[in-house]
Amino acid sequence: NPNIVIDRVGHGTHVIGTICANGSNITGVAPDAQIYVLKAINRTGTGKLSWVINAIKYAVEQKVDIISMSLGLSENSPKLEKVIKEAVNSNILVVCAAGNEGDGDADSFEYSYPAAYPDVISVGAVDKKGVPAKFSNSNTAIDVVAPGVDILSTYPNNRFAVLSGTSMAAPHVTGSLALLKNWSKNEFQRNLTQEELYAQLIKHTRVLEYPRTVQGNGLVYLKDEKNMKKFKY
Repeated sequence: NPNIVIDRVGHGTHVIGTICANGSNITGVAPDAQIYVLKAINRTGTGKLSWVINAIKYAVEQKVDIISMSLGLSENSPKLEKVIKEAVNSNILVVCAAGNEGDGDADSFEYSYPAAYPDVISVGAVDKKGVPAKFSNSNTAIDVVAPGVDILSTYPNNRFAVLSGTSMAAPHVTGSLALLKNWSKNEFQRNLTQEELYAQLIKHTRVLEYPRTVQGNGLVYLKDEKNMKKFKY
């Protein structure tokens, strides 16, 4: 229902704050980013697959730059994978939370969808010391990791909240990609493809001393002081 846009869970407001909050208390990764909110989850924090698919289709129609999804399904869905491919083929970056079913064992794999699809950027969580969160899924599809433990961000009713999860890690990467997109357009005098932007993201990672199954290419670490924020996680 396009007339019901109130966040009754808090999850979405927290994620958006991490991407683009711009205030005296909280500053997001990309505070000048423009957000297009597509509500596909109800007040219980759950939703139908068709709602998510329709939201992705609508985002593609609106020609967004990045789709960020901090949600997941335990089973693969060919319909979901198809619409994800359509988004990527439309030159849209798709960032997904890796999932919170981890058991702390890097050799024990847990998969969540759409994060497990090869076309998306799957984001795991680390704490403020760069240690992988025990709850963060480990598998062969993890692309990068970002802060996802005890993250302070915006919350409904003019509040702030501290939450943990790969849901909190994914928006760090979404904001980073927004910065990279702006930076690369100035640097290369053209819009890079989603494949090229992914390559730039991987260039801005720092490998941690943990198995690749929990960190992928490493911790996202933007360090261009002139055109991008300087993060030290």
